[in-house]
Amino acid sequence: MTVSHEEATSVFTAIWADLLGVPAGPGDNFFDLGGYSLLVVDVVERARAAGLRIRALDVFEQPTAEALARVALGGADPGFRPDMVGHVWRTSASPWDAPPSLVPLVPDGDREPLFVVHLGTGHVRLFTALAEQVRCGRPVHGFEAIGYRARVRPFLSIGETADRYLEELRAAQPVGPYHLAGLCAGGVIALEMAQRLRAAGEEVAALVLVDLPFGMPELDPGWGLNEHFEYMLGALRVQFGLHDPVADLPGVLAELQRRVWFEDTDRAEDFYRLVVLWAAAQYSQEHYEPRPYTGPVTVVSAAEHVDRARAYWAPTLPGAEYCVTDDVRMTHLLREPGVADAFVKALT
Repeated sequence: MTVSHEEATSVFTAIWADLLGVPAGPGDNFFDLGGYSLLVVDVVERARAAGLRIRALDVFEQPTAEALARVALGGADPGFRPDMVGHVWRTSASPWDAPPSLVPLVPDGDREPLFVVHLGTGHVRLFTALAEQVRCGRPVHGFEAIGYRARVRPFLSIGETADRYLEELRAAQPVGPYHLAGLCAGGVIALEMAQRLRAAGEEVAALVLVDLPFGMPELDPGWGLNEHFEYMLGALRVQFGLHDPVADLPGVLAELQRRVWFEDTDRAEDFYRLVVLWAAAQYSQEHYEPRPYTGPVTVVSAAEHVDRARAYWAPTLPGAEYCVTDDVRMTHLLREPGVADAFVKALT
């Protein structure tokens, strides 16, 4: 059955009105009406259920019902479509051949090390300042994302990533007790590393998970890596104004660096490759199936999210101790005295 532009527009206005709870017209901007990034997932799902195939990036780039209808019917420019995922896979080495991911944050100390897993963006050196405060005489090592420094493909599963990091961890510290931490999405990897160490009969004396994600999957579990990549670009477009993939990039990168999502040394020419790594981390997280962990664990969570975090992780982390902070932003989480206290308590 052929769908007219008017009919397709009506489908989108109805979807928006239902999702946002406000009247929506053909020329209204989805985000101006109160839409946000995670709701884009629902727009795509409902549009496809109605027979209109769109991508998440289409909603970000064509945020009015009439414009999105033209895209769905093939009558509009699809916008920026970088083949960066394919490029990374064609031009990069296997993750098993990657250079070491472990970097020294605070190299000196005479007790067992603390190992810290990176943010979802791949960056871990932001932890250095806090490491100096909380290490309790331990050296502190950080895992950077595979491919962050070299042209290497990322893994697409938490299990494979955990195995790769455990190779380096055991080389640095052959026997336990082990002390682990993870930052945001890295908390999921650290949790899986702890699971595997305990399954091998090793002691995990401390596991500290900072701003642990909750509610997986957040996106569509049927999405492939390219759809995750495009979703990331769309979210950056709305949040930071990444409209022109060349002209706007320096300002967006500078803002991400200010928020410590990326390192100050990251360059504009590496930006889209790093977003592929970020998308791969999101894809891996979305397909991770957590299982109960009974070892000691501390979860650091902002007050805004702690109730949902407790509810989501209760079956997996039944004995978790929660440290509640006031601010969700990573730059603040790592500065709050309560976070430092939680680390010191766990590490002693």
